[in-house]
Amino acid sequence: MSQPADKHTSILAVDVESYGDVRRTDRHQKVVRDGLYAALHRALDRARLPWGYHEDRGDGLFLLVPDVPKGELVASLPHELAAALREHNADHGPETQIRLRVVVHAGEVGTDDNGKHGRDLDHAFRLLDSQPLRDVLADSSGVLAIAVSGWFFEHVVKHQPAANPAIYRSYTVRQKETKTTTWICTPDSPRPVRAKPSLRLPAVQLPKLPKVQLPRPRWQAVVLTSLLLLAPTTNLLAGAAAPDTRCANPVQLNVLTSTEMAPALRLLALNFERTSYQADENKCRQARVLVMADTYGGAVDALGQGWSGGNDLRDHGPEPHVWVPDSTVDIDHVAARLAKVPGIGATLEQRPGIARSPIVLAAPKSVVDALRPVGGQWVTWQSVVQAASSRGGFSRPDPRSSSAGMLATIAYFRYRLDQPQLTPQVMSAESVPRLVHGAEREIPFAPNRDSGSLLCTIRANPGQLAALVSEKAVIDYNRGRQLGSDCSATARPEALTPLYLRTDSPVQDYPFVVVRWTDRPEHHQRRQVIDRFYEYLMSPSAAADLRNSGFRDPGGHIGRDEGQVPALPRPLPVSPESAFDEVESAAVAGSTHPRVLFAVDVGQTMGAPFQRGNRVQTATELVRRLLQEFGDTDEVGLLAFGRTAEDVVPLGTGQTSAIRKAARPDFPLTAGNSDVYGAIVAGMDRLRADRTADGTDLLVIVTDSATADVSQADMPALKAKVAGQGPRPTRLLVINLLAGACRSAGLTDIATAAAGRCIDLASVETDAARLANLVAIGLWR
Repeated sequence: MSQPADKHTSILAVDVESYGDVRRTDRHQKVVRDGLYAALHRALDRARLPWGYHEDRGDGLFLLVPDVPKGELVASLPHELAAALREHNADHGPETQIRLRVVVHAGEVGTDDNGKHGRDLDHAFRLLDSQPLRDVLADSSGVLAIAVSGWFFEHVVKHQPAANPAIYRSYTVRQKETKTTTWICTPDSPRPVRAKPSLRLPAVQLPKLPKVQLPRPRWQAVVLTSLLLLAPTTNLLAGAAAPDTRCANPVQLNVLTSTEMAPALRLLALNFERTSYQADENKCRQARVLVMADTYGGAVDALGQGWSGGNDLRDHGPEPHVWVPDSTVDIDHVAARLAKVPGIGATLEQRPGIARSPIVLAAPKSVVDALRPVGGQWVTWQSVVQAASSRGGFSRPDPRSSSAGMLATIAYFRYRLDQPQLTPQVMSAESVPRLVHGAEREIPFAPNRDSGSLLCTIRANPGQLAALVSEKAVIDYNRGRQLGSDCSATARPEALTPLYLRTDSPVQDYPFVVVRWTDRPEHHQRRQVIDRFYEYLMSPSAAADLRNSGFRDPGGHIGRDEGQVPALPRPLPVSPESAFDEVESAAVAGSTHPRVLFAVDVGQTMGAPFQRGNRVQTATELVRRLLQEFGDTDEVGLLAFGRTAEDVVPLGTGQTSAIRKAARPDFPLTAGNSDVYGAIVAGMDRLRADRTADGTDLLVIVTDSATADVSQADMPALKAKVAGQGPRPTRLLVINLLAGACRSAGLTDIATAAAGRCIDLASVETDAARLANLVAIGLWR
């Protein structure tokens, strides 16, 4: 019997899968707990459900949600919770990913001095810990498995079309003293519905009843009575059928978008769902819109392979019906991927964009003063690069994480490479790795950061950085709003000034893309919903909401609170034939930490004349010139070898000045012949001693190979030695000062085995630039 303090309430219990996994450290568990609470708060807010009484259970929690329609716990909430979990997982590594077991029940819950209690609460925890629920989540590619009690399914789920009762399956639970039936579903990874077997009932022979003769009624009375009986159900007297008040299942519409657009698009989707209620005479929900957020790279990878990867459903969500990327560049990139994989049944139907946001340089006052922008807000790439080179501290988003990062990278590389388009031919040029590495030293991209999370670093270090980010992110920053999922809102900070590129400015245009899966029939009802959703997004009310969220509307107008801003600059022309993958790879490779070991031959033959000096003077001059490509933060070293190899300047950071001093024109020679093969082995061993850093190692040998004897070397073993690559590749560049010695000494074959080159030097002046390119290719391609 219920106690006076007992109260009937909805119960929501959640538990994190594998929370106690040994791979999760205390720090990982803290991130998971914070992410769980953040995801629940976001999901409940988006579903317009209150955050009720809750108690923490370490690896989970339970909530009591009174006085709300129970149907919303299984209609709106599952989709919103799945989306919130995917947002968290998109921003975190494997050890901090979250997948949840969830139980929904309702019943009497009491309160005493120790907290909440009651049989119904115990029942929810039995279901939460049940083996069927654990197994269903383990077998699912989604992030969520939901179990409802038998009572909740019979009284709520079955009568709520928006809860999609067809995706639930019944299971028997035997847990401690509990034996019951639960219904389980995986809302973001629904299982196919199997056809139910037909059931034939045996024919039943009814006994014959005696005939009873009744008086014949008059036909007028029969007709009138029939009409009166039929009228309430058929509305026959009114001449029309009565409306069917039963609601059909709403059409599910999956929408994929960026992490920057997702919050605004979720609000627009909710408003659209409300308008669909009003459009239906029975007030039935016509559509259920699930908005999924993903990174630029995640969306390109999944769509570019037709959403056919083994983990696409788990990592990126269900197949999207609509895609709203940040830029048309995203579409061109996916189209290029699809063209390389024939047979994928996916096409992209692009419609004009729903918003605009140019890429700007967000700068504190000190940087603005140094740039001296024209008209207060206009700058050029030349002035931006000059300021970045002299001041440092400039950055841009990761081209793998956001369209803003890819657009900024394309625009920046076009300027640095002096090319109107970054085609595959342009990106394969010999000079590209060196120029890209120089660009990454000036304005590096911030790994795994989009516009919002990059500005979060400025919020933590005000006045110290400037960044190429979306205008929308700068507006959020200046308003003190939350930036991404990891940077909470604050009091208004000192404002950053958005500086606009006068020409060829990257502009995000947020196109609306209908994704067609051509290997299956078209869903005509969904197509109608897609058209209505697009019409709504292009409506004046949606444009006003987008302006309030910090975007510009399709006409380029911005919200009133942002003050005077210039009109949209001329957009950057990006060709669909652009080498998107090559641009991304070049940026990533060019940003890696280089380790270069120079090895100079100091054998007796290196004293022979070579052009205006001797060979060792030429070798040391080459080393000094090639050092110009590296800074004090790079790892460099100098090795000298004759019969043996000795360190002149040990490999390490901050050694460029020491190497310039050591590589002097009067570098001392040693008596006797030199062992170039032994020097290669010694140099490889020194570079491979530390395999912890990312990137590629390069051994640069400068020799004349005058005394190298192929017959005295174990060439197969030497080639196997240099070819044996670990997680950090080690490449070889041999610069030979004796014409033809690359081939005669077998150094061409050895360098090729190490993915390198052997070059017979003609002259320092003629070949120095090419050698700098080859060093860069060895390190950054």
